[in-house]
This record gives sequence, structure tokens and C-alpha cells, in this order.
Amino acid sequence: MVRFILDNAGSPRAEQFTTAPAVYLDHWALRQISEDAGMAARLATALHNRGGTLMVSWLNLIEFSNVSDESQARAAEALIEAILPHVFFLEVNPFTVIANENTLLKGGSAPAAPHADREFLQTFVYLRPQSVKPFTARNLFMAAASSDQLPPSFEALADTIIERTEALRQTMDSDTAFERRVRRLPSGPMIQRGTRYILRELARPFLIDRGIRVTRNHAIDLVHAVVPVAYCDFVLLDKHWEEQVERMRVRFADARMDIPLAKVYSGKARGVDRFISAVETYDI
Repeated sequence: MVRFILDNAGSPRAEQFTTAPAVYLDHWALRQISEDAGMAARLATALHNRGGTLMVSWLNLIEFSNVSDESQARAAEALIEAILPHVFFLEVNPFTVIANENTLLKGGSAPAAPHADREFLQTFVYLRPQSVKPFTARNLFMAAASSDQLPPSFEALADTIIERTEALRQTMDSDTAFERRVRRLPSGPMIQRGTRYILRELARPFLIDRGIRVTRNHAIDLVHAVVPVAYCDFVLLDKHWEEQVERMRVRFADARMDIPLAKVYSGKARGVDRFISAVETYDI
């Protein structure tokens, strides 16, 4: 939820917070729902009725800024506009979120929740609505594309993930103890959000299956999954990642680790409709 509040000096500032059910849409899912008037209306109505939150990331926007058909971006903006103010700007870089979580675990203070993207929120606030509403999503994609506060591209993050994967593969080749740790069940102290454990588990197949040549697409799909699965209630991803999350859920259960995980849907077996139905029937 986004809202304006008055600070101690009486000046307005924007803040955001998450209310359940929190939902996240991969690029294809955001495009499919926003371009279908019926599905878009159902999701917007459900989030308003249930008091939920649409989590939007800079990765969503950058991917839309690269499409050739501007109408797709406009449809996505219209969906966000219809859902406002039930929106939260999500930091999807798992390394940034884990670093923020570490700060809190060490007893430090943070200006925002570990998964909050303050720069994205500020870019959004700069948009000026042509109505009495305090916020607008119109031209959000254009503003994000031209903002110097948001990551200019996702290639650098993707390349970092690829490089770390290759380095860990080499470590597995030379360190049998590390290889055993990768192959066994997950373990670690219980913390409020398991972002670090989710990252390890979802990246694990890349280390074990040497037949996979990790590409930027693999890396970006991983980024779409990790933080949303850690912080949301419902997530729409590709079929492959739905299956990976369910395998991870089983491994956590076998390891007796109670890690909060989103329920993940994909496009298979009427998954989009089941996803929206889950939001519509969410037990407040």
C-alpha cells in the first residue's frame, strides 16, 4: 500500500507497506493479465476487496521498456493504475535484500523493509496525476526508463549470477566437502524470511546439472522468483519455476525448516485463473 504521510516537520512524504495477500507477476503474467480486460478487472477488484498488494519490481518495468509494442506497456500501467494504492515497489535483487536482512539480524536499523525499493518508490511519486488522486501509474514505464535512480539494465545483475554460478561449479570440482553441502538437505538458523535459503535452493540445480548452460534468461527468471517467493503469498511464474519451488518446498519440509514460501502458479492447467481465484477467496 502506498500513501502520503506528514513527517515531523509537517512535510508530506510517501511510504509503502505490504498487506496480505501480496502477489507478484512475472513479465509474461503481467502482460497476459493486463491485456485481458476481464482478468485485469478481476485481479484489481480482488486486491481491493481483500486488502491485498500487487508487488511491482524494476525488473517488470525494464522488461516492458524493451518491448516494441507500446500498447503492452500502457496496458500494464492501466492495471497498476486500477490497483492503486494497493501497490508495493519490490526490490528483487536477492543480494541487496539479503544484505538488508543481515543488517537487521545484526541489530542494525534500516530506513525501510528489507524488500522495499525506495528508489523505485521515489520515481513513482514524481509522476503527477491529472486528477484528484494522489498517485498515478500513467507513464510509469517511460519515467522508469529515463530515471537515473533505477538500474539502467538487468544484464549486469544477470552476468553477476552467471559468474557466481560458474565460480561455485569450479568450487564443487575441487572441494568435496562443499559438493556434499550442495547435495544434502538445506540447513541453517531460523530467520523471519528465508531469502538466502531460497536463493541457494533455486540456484542449486544450476550447480548440480552441468548440462545446463546458464544464460541471462535463466538468471533473470531466478531473480523473478527468489524475493517474490520469500515475501509474497501468491506468485505467477513459468512452469519450470513453479516446479522448482514445489521441489524446494519438499526439501524444506524434509529438513524440518519452516520457511515461508509463496504459493506459485504458472500458465499450465488454467493456472492464471486459479491464481486470481486464490486472491479472490483469500481468507482475510
